[in-house]
Amino acid sequence: MRFAGKILYILSKPIPEELKVELKDIVENLNNTILVKGVGKPELGAKIVSYNVVNNNTIVFNVVSGRRVKIHDAALRARRKLAEILGKKYRIGIRNIILEDVTIELEGEHKVSLKIPYVKNIEVKEGKTLIYLSTLEESDVKKPIIDRLLKLLYEKEQRLLWGGKAEHWYLIKQSGVKGKEQMFKEDPNKILEEIGWIKRFSIGQWIYTPPFTYLLNMVKNLFLEEVVKPLGFEEAVFPKMYPLDLGLRTGHLRGTINSMLFAALPISYDIAEFEELIDYMYVTNKAPPEEVGKYVKPPSYFLCFAQCEPFYQFFSKEIMSEKSLPIKWFDHAGPSFRWEAGGIYGVERVIEFHRIEVVWLGLPEQVIEIRNKLLDRYEHFMDKVLDLEWRWAWVTPWYLEQEGAVVEIKGIEINKPGTIDFEVWLPYKGPREDRKSWLEVGNISIHGTKFTEPFKIKHSKNKILWTGCSGFGVERWAIAFLAQHGFNPSQWPEKVRNYVKKNPMPKPVEAVTYPTTDKGRKKLEEILQYFSRQS
Repeated sequence: MRFAGKILYILSKPIPEELKVELKDIVENLNNTILVKGVGKPELGAKIVSYNVVNNNTIVFNVVSGRRVKIHDAALRARRKLAEILGKKYRIGIRNIILEDVTIELEGEHKVSLKIPYVKNIEVKEGKTLIYLSTLEESDVKKPIIDRLLKLLYEKEQRLLWGGKAEHWYLIKQSGVKGKEQMFKEDPNKILEEIGWIKRFSIGQWIYTPPFTYLLNMVKNLFLEEVVKPLGFEEAVFPKMYPLDLGLRTGHLRGTINSMLFAALPISYDIAEFEELIDYMYVTNKAPPEEVGKYVKPPSYFLCFAQCEPFYQFFSKEIMSEKSLPIKWFDHAGPSFRWEAGGIYGVERVIEFHRIEVVWLGLPEQVIEIRNKLLDRYEHFMDKVLDLEWRWAWVTPWYLEQEGAVVEIKGIEINKPGTIDFEVWLPYKGPREDRKSWLEVGNISIHGTKFTEPFKIKHSKNKILWTGCSGFGVERWAIAFLAQHGFNPSQWPEKVRNYVKKNPMPKPVEAVTYPTTDKGRKKLEEILQYFSRQS
């Protein structure tokens, strides 16, 4: 990797003749010290190959540089030394830095889009890729635009290589009931719709009637009582619509924008501004999206995607004391949203879904300990409460995967940052040996400093802080339970049966046309008889 280009220093006053003469010594000093400091080999640093003065107030350095001191790094390094000399000796300040005619030379052929910001032209020749950049101001240099551009190019290359690889998935544990005879093999999604306990609302959205809501709450409440509350987690309520900037800081906006749903504000609070649209809808009885779109501002929010983001935002720029740690919260107020496109099916893969999000913040050893205790409670919940056939896998961390980063997982390091997926077997989908017969119902992660650093969450004694989170997808857990145990409570595990006895299921809707088929009505009657025997 090589760089070439011009660095322009715009000064606050005309350049005196004495400074023009001294420039030779200044450049020599920069080349021998500042621009090669800490680089090892000189070719990895930067070098001013020529210089001149233009417009009597601008110093121009023609620079070549290597990967250890890139051209923008060289510009900032030289600026500090120049400012010191110009200020002390000549009472001259530096008003601005401009990079012009910058070229990045990369070994090999790289696919680079001209639509990438600041990329002016691309040329591939003699086994090298030359990227020509547009002019960069000092604010661009400091951000730093070039480092971000290089990171983007690297990740694009890695994703191309990654495309042909299987997901990194390592089995780390599984239930002890593997291989037991499975009595129920029907698809609970189809049964739920057939008996009228759920009804399609829109793409990937369902209306849950009281009986299915009861089942969701049953699974959720058991999880809260058996897993979350015994470990001292306290309930919080997080917003479910986030400003775009939050998605930039977590990385989701860059990595999973294709799965996000967005929200836009109206152009005005004045109803008079909407009169033409209202008149149109009144007369045509239609609401064309393209017409409605004229009356809203560009999207400024995205709907709840990972659910844990507000936790990091709350503690952003806060200083935590030893006695305040660890922080252990959970949130289950409201839905999350993901555009699943072709993956939508029943209530196990939906656009609008519900989950319990468990989040915690502390010192690394505290975060690891909490994760391990949660794992113990998860195992208890899956074995002793729901009696499920399950497995856990060490996978590519969701918080990196959703950022669009490519990270190769080599083996398992359980007490380092990473993600464990929880999967449950769905008998109606096929045999245990078929990976497609398993449904991911949740996960648990240690993030390390992935979120504490960008959100500037500090410790009063400058100790490192980590975070962790775990998502419990309520619909998926409920479907997984029904898929293995069916709809007859007498065949459910003891703790679930006890819940049903203490909390009677509400009556379903039974109308002239609902459920809509004879088969559905007969199936509903059969299931209601099962539940009546539990009361």
